[in-house]
Amino acid sequence: KYLAAVGIFTVALLFSLSHVVVLRWLGNPDPGVLFSTYLGYWLMGAMLISIGMVASLLSSNATVAFILGGLFTSIPVFTGLIGSFLASSNTIARLLGSTTGPKLQQIFDGLSITEQFREFGKGVVTLSGTVYFGAVIVAMIYLTMVLLGRRHWAGGRESGSRWGHSIVRFAAIAITLGCITTLVTRYANWMRWDASVEQLSSLSAETRSVLKKLKADRPVVIQAYYSPEVPREYVTVKSDLLGKLREYAANAGDKIRLNLVEVERFSPAARAAEKRFGIAPRPVLSMEEGRQSVEELYLGVAFTSGLEEVVIPFFDKDLPVEYELTRSIRVVSGANRKKVGIVNTDAKMLGGFEFGSMDRNSEWAFVTELKKQYDVTSVSADTELPRDTQVLIVPQPSSMTQRQIENLTKYVKSGGPALLLLDPFPNIDPTISPLEPRVSPGGPFGGGPQPEQKGDLAPLLDMLGIDWPQTEIVWNDYNPHPKLNLPREVVFVGRGRGGDAFNDKQPVSSGLQEIVMILGGFLRPKSGGDHPNFIPLLQTDASGGTHSWTDVVNRNVMGISGFKPPRRYFPSNQAYSLAALIEGPAPREIKPEENKNGKDKAKSEAIVKPAEMRVIAVADLDMISDEFFRLRRSRVENLELDNVTFMLNCVDVLAGDDQFVSLRKRRAQHRTLTALEQRTKVFEAERLKKEKEAEDEAVESLAKAQKRIDEKVEEVRKQPGVDDRTRELMIDQIPADEKRKLENEFKVDIEDKKRREIEDAKADAEQAIRRKQNEVKTLSVALPPLFPLALGLLVFGVRAGRENQGANPLRLR
Repeated sequence: KYLAAVGIFTVALLFSLSHVVVLRWLGNPDPGVLFSTYLGYWLMGAMLISIGMVASLLSSNATVAFILGGLFTSIPVFTGLIGSFLASSNTIARLLGSTTGPKLQQIFDGLSITEQFREFGKGVVTLSGTVYFGAVIVAMIYLTMVLLGRRHWAGGRESGSRWGHSIVRFAAIAITLGCITTLVTRYANWMRWDASVEQLSSLSAETRSVLKKLKADRPVVIQAYYSPEVPREYVTVKSDLLGKLREYAANAGDKIRLNLVEVERFSPAARAAEKRFGIAPRPVLSMEEGRQSVEELYLGVAFTSGLEEVVIPFFDKDLPVEYELTRSIRVVSGANRKKVGIVNTDAKMLGGFEFGSMDRNSEWAFVTELKKQYDVTSVSADTELPRDTQVLIVPQPSSMTQRQIENLTKYVKSGGPALLLLDPFPNIDPTISPLEPRVSPGGPFGGGPQPEQKGDLAPLLDMLGIDWPQTEIVWNDYNPHPKLNLPREVVFVGRGRGGDAFNDKQPVSSGLQEIVMILGGFLRPKSGGDHPNFIPLLQTDASGGTHSWTDVVNRNVMGISGFKPPRRYFPSNQAYSLAALIEGPAPREIKPEENKNGKDKAKSEAIVKPAEMRVIAVADLDMISDEFFRLRRSRVENLELDNVTFMLNCVDVLAGDDQFVSLRKRRAQHRTLTALEQRTKVFEAERLKKEKEAEDEAVESLAKAQKRIDEKVEEVRKQPGVDDRTRELMIDQIPADEKRKLENEFKVDIEDKKRREIEDAKADAEQAIRRKQNEVKTLSVALPPLFPLALGLLVFGVRAGRENQGANPLRLR
């Protein structure tokens, strides 16, 4: 009976594979995630069927058995809610104590189907989840056998003893299975099979390489301090962190010594963690059953090896666990840190005192992130730039003086790797825009020495063979997050529009999914001449264009006062490179050859072999501002932007330390309904085309109206027999209200017509998009019943044919 019920459920589940067909048609779903999800659903269904069979044997009435089955199967489904109620109820908290409630919640969460299915839904087949479902199935089938066997002895003389014996045996089996499940969950949680394409739940090749290089005579001691109970939002983070650490220890053997410490607030372990490593509790906002509360959590890890020490005070929800752990292990194991220099420019990436606000600015979060891997130093460009740095970061080089630019040019020409951040309008500080003069150290009201003016960046750009229009701001129509309602100057670079958004041939940009640039510019290779290779890394599609700096920004005598009202957007039908890698030989340098007497030979010259230049130029400075680190922590609209990843990749590649480039980019692929998006792109292109035609028609109509007004004035000017003075008086006597009426009449009609045409274009595009969406919805709903219907008709036809076989034809109607 059980196998028959599971067979029917399996066939029904197979019929739902039609949804997979629809998803494959619309996009590119992860087959591993689909497989593990279906496996999780099958195990869940098999478990619930076993529970339902117990209910069916408790009553001979089908209706009562159905109701009991619904009640019994709801227990594992809603167990998590019971735990939340126990933890959040003030009355129960007073009865059980402040610590018992959260512990009970953790236990009940572990017994719920939702928690056990969570990993299957992410593409991971876990041993703990499989054992949980299997244990419940075995226990329920055994209980079913006991209930079925009671028919032979119920009501007899030994009925009481048999009931007691059966209860004890079932309790023993249930306790045994529960202990096995608990042991597997606690100590074998790392035993899992990652079926997803990205393989995010298994150790990467880079991590295994780092673990393999560890020295047995210098082990890495890892001490993880974590709270026993965490809010639901941090359950996955804690599970992933502890699971990864156990897997690291299992793979590295004696090279890693792992110490997992459960920390209660104000306990000796808590004081030791804070005193020894600075790991303190972090207040986090928790949402349970619609109630907000602030809880203090421990979720930090300390790495020590010899005299080296690296501490991660807290793992936020956004922090890539494997990347942070592997990087910390490599750094603490004695790997030499390479040096990264950041040039002191007006961008003040390293912080410093601000005379305008009379306050000290802290260093950028990007610099703090760099210090976890590199030896970051401050570099002054007033003198010759040092060559002992593996890479030089130059934020907003257009704000440098001429002497500083010359030193930077000399550094790049000699083969020094550099990361140039060029921005036509830095939103973080508009006063350092290329068109703005340098501000006095005393602020906008003076009070300090007159600053040296900005130099000419053109020689450096000419040497690199790139053209950076300093007054052009890029806009684009692509916005995969329409709920954010952002202006088009906030440019999204993503794979949703296809094309060459990310250069997959370069490790810097391959594998990235989405980047945002705010009021950024663009780069293009210089035409003609012998220039280095210009390799685009980030590109927009052709559905955008550019605006002049003066068309976007309002400026008065006090400086920049804000942005101008909404602008007209006419696509240029060309893609723009937002970041590029420039590599190749520097311009050849010719030096005179000296003779034996030390004098230059007038006609003898020696050609010096040029150095290989290697520079990455990015046309936006705001893309690594602190705002993106805050967005990464808060996950607004579930944004998972690769801004930080891209910039760290640039530094790694330029520094020749690209071991973490692939590891840093490991995250779930942002999969979308590409087929629907392509159709939407076509509709949007048609809408933009109609809007452009309406704008052009409006401009042409206004020009004709103005021409008619000018013709009337010209008629007056050409009247014969009128002196110049009288002619001017006649022109002035043209009724001003008639002229204004004529002009306003045309303008009103033309503007109304343009507005109607634009609204009609938007309505047509929206209707076309919704029509396509409704087609997809109809197909998704209509396709699943077709398979069982076809099977039913087939079975009906076969049975109808067999029914009449061998029958007397005279008896057939």
